[in-house]
Amino acid sequence: MMRNHEANGSPALIRLFVDIALHRRGPQDVPPERRVFVGALAAYLAVGAAVLWPSASDLGELYAQLAVDLVLLVVLCSSLLALTGRAARVGQTLAALFGTGALLSLAALPFVWLVAGSIGDPATPPETLPPAALLGTLALFGLLLASLLVTGHILRHALEWSYAAGVLAATAYFALSTFVFRSLFPVT
Repeated sequence: MMRNHEANGSPALIRLFVDIALHRRGPQDVPPERRVFVGALAAYLAVGAAVLWPSASDLGELYAQLAVDLVLLVVLCSSLLALTGRAARVGQTLAALFGTGALLSLAALPFVWLVAGSIGDPATPPETLPPAALLGTLALFGLLLASLLVTGHILRHALEWSYAAGVLAATAYFALSTFVFRSLFPVT
């Protein structure tokens, strides 16, 4: 657990979230302080907005996508923790998900913008994509897999499940999230 004087700076928190993403630490190591939660949430929303920007038709849709993503994550995570009798872990678990999500989204950001700038029309067949778009798509797929593993790691610790069950829960969340997003924000 981080001592209070260690959690005071952003570099220490960034290192903590990197360590969680690398499976060296877990959500239980996140200081249960409001400012840590709010900082992780703010980073998650800011980087999320930058990632969603190329796919949003306008600012209203961008805000709607951020809101839907946030509500899904908070409701599903809180529900899982409450159903398993671990509701006291909600703040630390969400902070861990927000912090690592911000880091992984930041890593994805250049590839999202590369793909968005290379494609133009979402209906472009894969065989006609420029090499930069293919490289960006492969990198994004790798980051998606990493995200599922990191989320699974966090859920494993928070729910006291096996790693496989955590990754399975993360994959189910991703599938549900994708379904909801495609239903509410169809690609045109």
